[in-house]
Amino acid sequence: MTDWVERVRKIGWLAVEAAVVLVALCVLLDIILGSQGGGFVTSVAGNAKGFLQAIPPGTFLGVVIVVLLYWFVRSRK
Repeated sequence: MTDWVERVRKIGWLAVEAAVVLVALCVLLDIILGSQGGGFVTSVAGNAKGFLQAIPPGTFLGVVIVVLLYWFVRSRK
């Protein structure tokens, strides 16, 4: 049972990482190509920009700092 749960957890994290990379790639392509990037790229980039602009700057910065600290402490163990 534990092996199955571990496998599902790994697959879940791979899916999340792939989604984050896809969003980052769409934002970069939107910056480089502009309106000629296509509907999907423009839509994903617009949604990401809208989301980041909607949350308060302090909240986003706080989450980034906490994630970076967690990653740093975990990598030192």
